[in-house]
Amino acid sequence: MTDDYEGLNLGYSCILFLNCLTTCLILSLPNDEDRLMKLTLREHLMMQNPANQAGSVSAPPPQTKKLRRFWQNISNSTQSRWQQAHSLWQHRRQRRHLLTLLILATTALTISTTACISYFFVRGLILDNLKQIALLKLEKGTDEIDRWLSSRKAEIETIAYDPTVGTLNWQLVEPRLQGEIYRLKEYFILSLTQSDGSFINTLGNRANSKDRQHFQKAMAGQLNVSDPLIGRSTKVSTIIISAPIWALPPAPNQVMGVLSGSIKLDRVTSVANSLLYGSDSYAFALNSQGVPIVHPNNNLIGNIDREAPSFLQSKDPALSTIARQMIDRQTNIELVKIDNKWVYVAYAPLKEVNWSMALVIPRENIESKLQALNLLTSVVAGLLIPAMLAAIWLIYSSENNRAQAEREAMLNRIAGRIRASLELDKIVQSTVEEIVSLLHLERAAFGWYKPQEKTLQILWECCPSDSPTQAIKFESYFLENVLVRNGQGEPIILSSDTWAKGVTQPPELKANSYLAVPVQTQNQPQGYLICSHVTHWLWSREEIQLLKAVADQLAIAITQAHLYSQTQDQVKLLNSALNELKKTQTHLVQSEKMSSLGQMVAGIAHEINNPVNFISANLPHTSKYTKDLLELVSLYKEAFPEVPQEIADFTEEIELEFIEEDLPHILDSMKIGTERIRSIVLSLRNFSRLDESDKKQADIHEGIENTLLLLSNRIKNRIYIVKKYGKVPSVECYPSQLNQVFMNLLNNAIDALNEMDRLDKIITISTGVVREHGAKFLKVAIADNGPGIPDSVKDQIFNPFFTTKEVGKGTGLGLAISYKIVVDGHGGSITISQPPGGGTEFLVKIPISNGK
Repeated sequence: MTDDYEGLNLGYSCILFLNCLTTCLILSLPNDEDRLMKLTLREHLMMQNPANQAGSVSAPPPQTKKLRRFWQNISNSTQSRWQQAHSLWQHRRQRRHLLTLLILATTALTISTTACISYFFVRGLILDNLKQIALLKLEKGTDEIDRWLSSRKAEIETIAYDPTVGTLNWQLVEPRLQGEIYRLKEYFILSLTQSDGSFINTLGNRANSKDRQHFQKAMAGQLNVSDPLIGRSTKVSTIIISAPIWALPPAPNQVMGVLSGSIKLDRVTSVANSLLYGSDSYAFALNSQGVPIVHPNNNLIGNIDREAPSFLQSKDPALSTIARQMIDRQTNIELVKIDNKWVYVAYAPLKEVNWSMALVIPRENIESKLQALNLLTSVVAGLLIPAMLAAIWLIYSSENNRAQAEREAMLNRIAGRIRASLELDKIVQSTVEEIVSLLHLERAAFGWYKPQEKTLQILWECCPSDSPTQAIKFESYFLENVLVRNGQGEPIILSSDTWAKGVTQPPELKANSYLAVPVQTQNQPQGYLICSHVTHWLWSREEIQLLKAVADQLAIAITQAHLYSQTQDQVKLLNSALNELKKTQTHLVQSEKMSSLGQMVAGIAHEINNPVNFISANLPHTSKYTKDLLELVSLYKEAFPEVPQEIADFTEEIELEFIEEDLPHILDSMKIGTERIRSIVLSLRNFSRLDESDKKQADIHEGIENTLLLLSNRIKNRIYIVKKYGKVPSVECYPSQLNQVFMNLLNNAIDALNEMDRLDKIITISTGVVREHGAKFLKVAIADNGPGIPDSVKDQIFNPFFTTKEVGKGTGLGLAISYKIVVDGHGGSITISQPPGGGTEFLVKIPISNGK
């Protein structure tokens, strides 16, 4: 039975191999026979007419002897035909239908693997169930022995508690014990043992059992069952159940003696012999030392008085391992090899005594129940192969239809890309990639032919290697054959075995079969779409027609891309001129505005300055005259304390004392006001700087302060200005233009803060000197804690006419002009960033001359 099981597994593995082998049958389907016949016919014609070898256009090789020529042609034709047939097979197996082959093989392997897994899974479930049944049968036997021993122990313990037995007087105890033997039937001897080990039994025999373990355990107060032994009075193999005899009051908890009952081992042996599971199965029991106490082979049985080898020291490692697990009181069923036979061994411990029992079952006894499953598996496997063959045929047919649809879809995709895009690089590159992917080519390329250099400049290609494209120098033989049909526009087929004698193929191509398809374009050099195979290959009519259609579409695309490229160049020139015109116009408008504003500010400052100077120049004299008049009035008061009533009334009416006190303050206020007006006029003149058309050394801090002064009415008490001026030198610049930059940046910061509803509106102005790339720059940073500028518009913030303000509040020219002044006018830089605390920061850097 074991051999049948192993044979079934081997047969199932063979079925799995046949399923995988079935997948390879697609290689011999009749779809290749027509192409192979055409291949043979083509080689035969080439052999008969060597002049047609290179697309019917190559020069015939030199004439040799007819016989030698005949045998050489036969040899070359046969070899070429074999190589092409072999490459056709390899191509079909590895390239054209590789995906289909993988799908079919995967399907077959998946179905076979699933069937195998299902078989072994179901088989495992059934086998586990059968093993559990065997184990339950063993446990039923051990439970029976445990119940039997438990009953015997209870009987002995009940007798030991009898008051008559507790007297240890044999004349009184013997009738009681004889009656129990007659009543219980299981015991053939009952013994009464004194505390010194001497005993007398119901047969009248006397001996001493002081050295017996069952006596020692009973004297320790333990009810126990001994291992099998040879009775010293009966000389029979027995099991002794011993119970302590406790002293009667007033001396309780003291063992006075031992009551023992002897049982023949036959009951345990009969239970073990009843534990059978088919033919050749048997049961055995081991004691706590691993010595068999019950075994079909009596030579292996041992007891306390007759030593026998323990299974723990068995030379069979499987048997010794099983014995060790039984001594450890484990319960299990295992498949092991004992005495060169595979058997299932179920083992379980006894609860009432330190023994373990085992049931040995031949493997076939259990696994014979699996015959129905094995038969069902064979039937299913037999039906699986035809079903898989039918599935393979359907998938193969579907794949052929899909391949044809892919060719048509590729042509549609290429045409769609031509209509969707006018980028030449993208169109041509995607075309060669599609061709390689669909036709499984080793290489596809497109290039322009340069007749003066006799080179084909490969500009777009797709091949497995990542080597860069370069101009390839072809032999004249190759180029002549490619170009000879240029006017006809027909594809040229070349292979390494059809080249003229002495001609070597270019090492850069490393191919044996070529298909060169001309691409006719207008106002462009001659283009070629070249496809190649490493192996000898027979180009089918469908492939050639497909590539010709692709070449026609590609020619249209190249022409359209060329026209589109010319149009785009013109558009770029016009856009560049328009942008430059806008920038120039913006700069001129702003320059004119600033010039007009400067002239107006200068005129206003001049007109205000004259009357202010007149007032300022007369204020000292007015103050002196007023002081003299007040002193004169004081002298009059001292000289004429009594004045006429009329003068007194007028003095009171005009409040002369208040006038004397307030008039000096009025004059001081007028002086301060004139000084303030003169300061404002000076700031206007400094801001306009009309008298400074050239660069000059200027104090940046003065320009910033003048700008803040002009913006004081917008700042007032609502915005706090934090100044962090560093020690900076004077810088050579256009002061009025930089003042305009500061004005624009501060105005933007004030506008941003006014849009927020918060109390801590702060503008921070920082200056300093930094060094970058070996050059020194004066930096001015103007930051605010406003809402900030979104990252999405930061790249456009300096573009002319771009503004984030509402319509009517911004022109979009302030930052563009500031950028032009700083970058173009001063060779500096202006950047925008977001400080850690939020808001916006503009950083202006002006280069410092080396002399400073």
